[in-house]
Amino acid sequence: MFWNRGFNVLTWEGVRDIVVDPDAVLSRAELIAALSRALDLTEGEPMGHAMRACWIGMKIGQALELSLAERKELYYGLLLKDAGCTANAQQVSAWFGTDDRTAKYALKTVNWSNLWSATRYAMGQAKPGAPWHVRMQQMVSIGKRGPQAARELVAMRCTRGADIVRRLGWADLAPDAVLNLDEHWDGSGHPRGLKGEAIPILARILSLAQTVEFFWGRSGSNTARAIAEKRRGTWFDPQLVDIFLVLSRNANFWQELRLVTSPRAIAQLDPAPSRISLTTMEQLLQVAHIFGEIVDSKTSWTAQHSVRTADYAGKLAQILGWDKRQQQDTVLAGFFHDLGKVGVSNLILDKPGPLDTKERQAIERHPELTFNILEPIAPLRSIAHVAASHHERLDGSGYYQHSSGSDIPGGGLVVAVADVFDALAHARPYRRQLNVDEVLALMRKEKGSKLWAPAMDALEWGLAHRIIDAADTDASGV
Repeated sequence: MFWNRGFNVLTWEGVRDIVVDPDAVLSRAELIAALSRALDLTEGEPMGHAMRACWIGMKIGQALELSLAERKELYYGLLLKDAGCTANAQQVSAWFGTDDRTAKYALKTVNWSNLWSATRYAMGQAKPGAPWHVRMQQMVSIGKRGPQAARELVAMRCTRGADIVRRLGWADLAPDAVLNLDEHWDGSGHPRGLKGEAIPILARILSLAQTVEFFWGRSGSNTARAIAEKRRGTWFDPQLVDIFLVLSRNANFWQELRLVTSPRAIAQLDPAPSRISLTTMEQLLQVAHIFGEIVDSKTSWTAQHSVRTADYAGKLAQILGWDKRQQQDTVLAGFFHDLGKVGVSNLILDKPGPLDTKERQAIERHPELTFNILEPIAPLRSIAHVAASHHERLDGSGYYQHSSGSDIPGGGLVVAVADVFDALAHARPYRRQLNVDEVLALMRKEKGSKLWAPAMDALEWGLAHRIIDAADTDASGV
């Protein structure tokens, strides 16, 4: 069945350059490692944190002589340890009145299981820069929530993360490791207060590895070793700390860690390398769908936005007469288009009023971050260009590259129309939800000048023939 029956099929001659080569080889480990760099941004970390934590954790796992099955799960548990971190970003920002990424990064610098340290942390993060009486009100609000609030935030993140890891194809060990990431050896952790060997061994490795990487990146190897030793028997399994201290005495340990700078580098440690088929695209689309949901979870205002955008983009491509492969590629770009938004503060994403210049610059950087996240995946570089071009406009007034006309990939022009349509059809903190007639009236003003006319025609045709519905949320049909 052709949805373009009765529609004047219009193609974009530049569309051929967006096609993913079906014969290309895509390493599953390399794909997940590249996408883990998006998860780093949600925690205020520099891209590469999870890859380096993975390297450290795998070295500890090898020294423990874990089984092949355990090491397979450990590898992906380490890369995906922060898969649930967007789930509590909005709450963290609202509760503390600050940038969620800054608050999460600062939390890693303190021993939050110590009441005095946790109190000082809360005082420091409560609306920094605001007048003292405003900060005091925020601190009172935080205090009223009590310790249970911290457990709820951790539970929200870890439960969501474990669910995502399970949906990505790992059975029990990796999801359980992510679920129990913040438990401590002495029982002072969250969310369940597990103690000692009741904490899964892989979770214990994740906890130590991420902390070592954090302090190494922040202050160097001596500090990383000192923190591990100081928290031996409290936060961390003493046996694991002892193994780490032995391994890290060798200068080569730190020299090799510095070489973990790309997804391909860490992919070499995958205990059981596997490939994702680009012939059918089914596996890749599933991963992209899940990461789109991760992005959309950062704020309630964009719930399911990437999923709907992918759905609309795929249907527009079909109406335009593009072949099956091009339709799938456009869906893929739709899922990935907002990856970079995980690096934008929720103070900006949830702001009820106009953005100032600095805030506008931050939001306009997100397509560039999307490109930077995807670009290392060689078979997906064309998709990286398409996904990152969704805010470009025909007249050059868009961002981030200010491309115009035929310099914008055809798929990018289609995703742009899908993105604008969905954004306008749903409420944002600064405006109400618009109905379809209102949305189209606004979009028609930019037809041909900013938004690609054939994609606009396809949108209106699809709406008229009920192929496209503003309530659609399922992008699995293409």
